[in-house]
Amino acid sequence: MTGHAPPHPSRKKAVLISHPMRFNTFLVTGVEVLHQGGQNWQSNMWPPEHWRANKGRWRLFTPGIDDFVASELKDRNYGNSVEGLVVALEVADFKSWPTSTFAKVGKSPSFKRSRRDIWCFAKLDWKKIQRLTLSEQYQAYCNSVLASVGGIRNWRNKPKGFDIDAFESDLRNALSIGRVSRMTRAAFDRAASAI
Repeated sequence: MTGHAPPHPSRKKAVLISHPMRFNTFLVTGVEVLHQGGQNWQSNMWPPEHWRANKGRWRLFTPGIDDFVASELKDRNYGNSVEGLVVALEVADFKSWPTSTFAKVGKSPSFKRSRRDIWCFAKLDWKKIQRLTLSEQYQAYCNSVLASVGGIRNWRNKPKGFDIDAFESDLRNALSIGRVSRMTRAAFDRAASAI
């Protein structure tokens, strides 16, 4: 009798499952960065005089941006090797801090295999953006994020099969259509309470 034995379980071909892309901003700020509405938070450590004397505010709410971008990318796939992108965004008056406090300028991306996330590093100089309008801060955020994502292209250890061109194009499009009025904490809270 001729026949074939069933394949040994360890010899079966792996089936790769595609996952929608995650997008997150990991915001790190210096203590000098005053968040819009932060004077009302329980964690506020600054006296009222400090808030009155320093008019600059961080107006963006990055979880709102993350939710919007993630919803725009939810039906997209950029290869099986990467499932998420995390942008470590640092906002500070960098000249006021020791050089070892924040990531090095131009730090190359890293790949976290356990979560299949690429981490990119972006910076915004607080002295330059603190008095910008909401729209101007959003534009500075977008420029910084896109520059950090563009660094993946030159990265020696980029994960195989990751379609950086398609991802970068879709991210650029998502950021360009985002309504900045929905990227504040107040707008995010209103939208969440309406659900």
